Amino acid sequence: MTTNTITPGPASRLWMAVPAVSFGGIGIGLLLMEVVEFSYGFWAGIAGCVIASCLLFYQAYSKPRRDLVSLFTPLYAVLIFLLPNEVGSMVIVQVVFAATISLLSVRVEKLFNVKKTEKKTMKQMLNEYIMRIEPLLSRVDEETGHLVAQALLRFKFGLYESATDNCNKALDRLKAIEPYPGVLERALLILRERASGLAISRVVTYPEHVFTEEDSEYLAIHLPENLIDDPATLDLDNTLILLYAVGIETSPLDEQALEEHQRFIIQILESYKEKLAKAAAT
Repeated sequence: MTTNTITPGPASRLWMAVPAVSFGGIGIGLLLMEVVEFSYGFWAGIAGCVIASCLLFYQAYSKPRRDLVSLFTPLYAVLIFLLPNEVGSMVIVQVVFAATISLLSVRVEKLFNVKKTEKKTMKQMLNEYIMRIEPLLSRVDEETGHLVAQALLRFKFGLYESATDNCNKALDRLKAIEPYPGVLERALLILRERASGLAISRVVTYPEHVFTEEDSEYLAIHLPENLIDDPATLDLDNTLILLYAVGIETSPLDEQALEEHQRFIIQILESYKEKLAKAAAT
C-alpha cells in the first residue's frame, strides 16, 4: 500500500509570452513588407519565432517535469529559419511554427506543471519515522531496548502477563536515562495497562494512561480530532509503533525477531492510510 503525493510547480504566465512574441514578430514582419515595402521584413517574423522557441525552452526546463518536444524547439527553429533555405522566409511557415509552439506552451503549463505522483510505501513511512525520533532512540541503552522489544513481542503473541512484567522492568530502567524519556514511559504504561486488562479478559475503554500534546513529535500517526474514531486505539497503535522503533534500533538481540514481525507494524500504518491522506489534504 502506498500514499500519493502530488506537488505542483510554481504558477507562471511565461506561456503567454510565446504566442505574443512569435505572432507579434510575424505581425511586425507583415507590416514592414506590406506597408513599408521592406523586402527583408520577414526577418522580424523569423526573430519572433526563434525568440519564442527559446522562451518555450526556458518554460519547459523550469517545470517539475520536462517536455522533451518543447525542450528541442530552439533546435527546430534553427533548422527551419536560420539555416540557408527559402522555407523560413515564408509567412505561412512562420504562422504554423508560431501556432505549434503556442500550443506546446499551453500543454507544458497544463500537463507538466505537476510533479509525477510520488508513491511512498508504508515501509518508507516507518523508516522515516524511525529517523525522525533518532534523538530519543539514542538515549535508550541496549538492555532497556531489549526489555521494550520483549514487551512488544510478548504482547503480540498474547503473553500478556509476561508483557506486563517486561514493561515494569523497562520502566524501572528509564529512571537512569537523562533527559528522562517521558513519551517512552507513557508508551510502556499504555501497553502495560492494555496487557493487564487483556490478561483478565477486560477491555480498557477509558484508559488511565494516554499520550500528551508534548509527545506528538515522537508519534508516528498524527490525526486531527475529527478523524479520530477511538483515541484509546490510536494511542495503542502509536505505542506499538514507537516500541517497535525503540526495540529494533537499540536491541541487536531482538533485531531479527522484530524484522520478522515488521508486517504487523506496517499493517497498523496501512489501517490509517486514508485518514492520513485526508489529514494531509486539509
